[in-house]
Amino acid sequence: MSPNLKYLDANVEDAELLSSLSYSSKKFWGYSDELMDLWKSDLEISNQYILENKVVKVFEENKFLGFFAIKIDGELNAELDHLWLKPENIKRNYGRQIFKHIIENLANEGFSKMTLIAEPNATGFYQKMNGKIVGKFQSKISGRFLDIYEFQTKQATNG
Repeated sequence: MSPNLKYLDANVEDAELLSSLSYSSKKFWGYSDELMDLWKSDLEISNQYILENKVVKVFEENKFLGFFAIKIDGELNAELDHLWLKPENIKRNYGRQIFKHIIENLANEGFSKMTLIAEPNATGFYQKMNGKIVGKFQSKISGRFLDIYEFQTKQATNG
């Protein structure tokens, strides 16, 4: 596997491709059709979403691996809203490379931290990436709470 991944900004023509990928990647974890229907709107990447957020496709050479999306609010808070890989690319170290790229780029842009609401099947990954649980988020399933993780993008300076 090459550490030289390519990152290309998504455009509105990519909406269907990215929506399909987020759905198939979520389905990889064995969720029922009923639950997938519940989350369908959350997994949709619309033209408007692409225009309003940082949505980036990831390639290894010319092979499309997946994508990520970052929401930035008026307070300059960065939230990783999507990070999906094609099912055949899951658990192959691509996620780690992409995640490090995201953190480094946010640091270079002046962000000191990033948050995300974790897919339960990815919590082990986010722990390995040095995430700190800072809260809980009520999911669409009654009584099910998702961990909110925070990641430092810059090392604190000792002074």
